[in-house]
Amino acid sequence: MHIVPHKEERMNISMTCTDMTKLREKAPVIFRGPWEECFSKIASLGYDGAEVHIHDSSCIDRKELKQKLDQAGLKPTSIGTGTAYGWDHLSLTSADGYVRQQAVDRLKEHILTAADYDHAVVIVGLIRGKVAECEGRAEYEARLLAGLKECADYGARYGVVLGVELLNRYECDYANNIDEGLEMLDQVGSPNLQLHLDTYHMNIEEGDIRKAILKAAGRIGHVHIADNDRWYAGHGHYDFKETVEALREAGYDYALAVESLYYPDPETSASHTYEVLKNLI
Repeated sequence: MHIVPHKEERMNISMTCTDMTKLREKAPVIFRGPWEECFSKIASLGYDGAEVHIHDSSCIDRKELKQKLDQAGLKPTSIGTGTAYGWDHLSLTSADGYVRQQAVDRLKEHILTAADYDHAVVIVGLIRGKVAECEGRAEYEARLLAGLKECADYGARYGVVLGVELLNRYECDYANNIDEGLEMLDQVGSPNLQLHLDTYHMNIEEGDIRKAILKAAGRIGHVHIADNDRWYAGHGHYDFKETVEALREAGYDYALAVESLYYPDPETSASHTYEVLKNLI
């Protein structure tokens, strides 16, 4: 039986980045450009780690990526996978079996990238697809659970956790809140599939955020940070103190990964959020 790697001693603070040059402006990824430049800026601001958004892990030099992260002194906390759905229209629930297999294969490649690190979570967001794009809810659920189980079993072989991101109802029509996410985890039944929480989405979907987080204790694999308006922490009204305290009480001590808009500019956005989170952890 696979044992999920031992946790870090405390939560660390991570920053989103990508080397993809054509990512849309309002994608919530702050630093963009060559990996060396992204990692250098992130490290200079005091961050512990980086969430790397990669389009296709089969097309990257994994050894080189690891070397650049090591040189910057950053821990890779997570792998963003959103462009698989956004650009290539891959989903685990497509009516086309070939497309479903391509989605599974894409996630498996990301798992191989994550396998080089301690708890680098592979994010499963929109790549799971939408009920509205399927023939019906029953077909959607059957395909989703089968795809998640296959990927989670593959992750278990390499000691990698997948995090199913709970997205708000306006972006996704299935598993929007923690209760629904926990039900999905129960159906898959793998310790290598955990919840990925996001403060921006929780602000919309959870009636009592603290209570919801505590209910998910022991089953949270990753956390995204953005204020209620998706700007940097402190720009809006989200209560990050309550969330951090609830996560600590729930036993979560992995990464708080900043996934917000980069306004007014990447450095200002990143530094504001860092100051808020540093004072809380």
